[in-house]
This record gives sequence, C-alpha cells and structure tokens, in this order.
Amino acid sequence: MDDSIEMELASLASAERDRSFLLVKGLGGAVCLTYMVNTALVFPWYRRTTLPWIVSNRSQVCGVLRLLQGRKGTVVDLGSGDGRLVCAVATQGFRADGYELNPFLLGYSRLLAHRKGLASLARFHRRDLFKADLKQYSNIVIYGEPVILRRLEQKLAEEVTSGSRVICCRYKLPTWAPTTTLGEGIETIYVYDKV
Repeated sequence: MDDSIEMELASLASAERDRSFLLVKGLGGAVCLTYMVNTALVFPWYRRTTLPWIVSNRSQVCGVLRLLQGRKGTVVDLGSGDGRLVCAVATQGFRADGYELNPFLLGYSRLLAHRKGLASLARFHRRDLFKADLKQYSNIVIYGEPVILRRLEQKLAEEVTSGSRVICCRYKLPTWAPTTTLGEGIETIYVYDKV
C-alpha cells in the first residue's frame, strides 16, 4: 500500500512538472510571437521616416524590365519588399541587390531567390536604404512614397554616377526632370538618366 501511495505522489509531482513546463513553453512562445509582431509592424513606426510595403504589380515589373533592356551593370531595388522585382531582374541576367528592413519580407525574398535558383544573382540586404552605397549601381529602382523621394533625392544627386539610370515607380523625384516616362496614372514609371 505504501508503494502505491508513493507511486501516486510521484505521478502527481510529474504531472505538476509537466504543467509547469507547458506554462513556461506557452509564455516563451507568446514572448517570441510578440517580439516578431513588434519587429515587423510596430518598431518601423519609430523610425524617422516609415516605408510602407507597396506590392509591385505585374505591369510595373514588366515596365522596369523593359526600361532595363539593353543596359548593363548592376541593379538595386531600394525597399525591395517581397523581392519579386529583384528576382525578375536577375532572370534577365543582371546581378541585382535588394535593400529591405522588414525581416519577414527579407526572409521571404531570400527564399524566393533560392527557390528560383537565383541566389547567385539576386542578393538581399537588411540595411536602411539611406545608408546604402549607391555608387556601385548603374541601375537604381525605387518604389517610394513622395516623402521618401524628397529625402532620397539629395543622396541620389551625390552618389549616382554618370551613365546610371534611376527608375521611380508611381511617384517622381520632386525636383528632377524625367528623361522619359512609361505608363499612365498610378502605373507611371519615371526614368532619369544621369549624363
């Protein structure tokens, strides 16, 4: 009888430990989930200028590819989002880099490039686009809001080299005159060739 009581007590103690362990695992999971959500959705709002993710549609991607035909050199997409433009450019033989701060979009972009067999041509960096060295790129693609383009215009003036092309989707640079445009309305793509 004493053995059965001891076994019962041991069983109760084991069940208590299991419940405690599940509670700790649950709390740990909740903390991790909260951190991930904050990293993706809340922390970006503390930056001086936020960059919303605007999905490039098929016609814009095709338009950018058309504007890159016959050009050489490297391509950079500033604020590359889910990486679809960088991967599309890489399929045309360009070495292309994407700059993105959102870790979830960055991870998805890298996975997409790897899945399409483009990992050697399409690279993604978790870096602020205002800190990127643009001198190394001969083709720069931006899908940014006007507030971003105002800030970025000075950086482009200082770092874009002769012979380079800047392509802005949807919004134009505030004080630069476009060399040419493609499309209409919100589908307009503005091209600036640096002489």
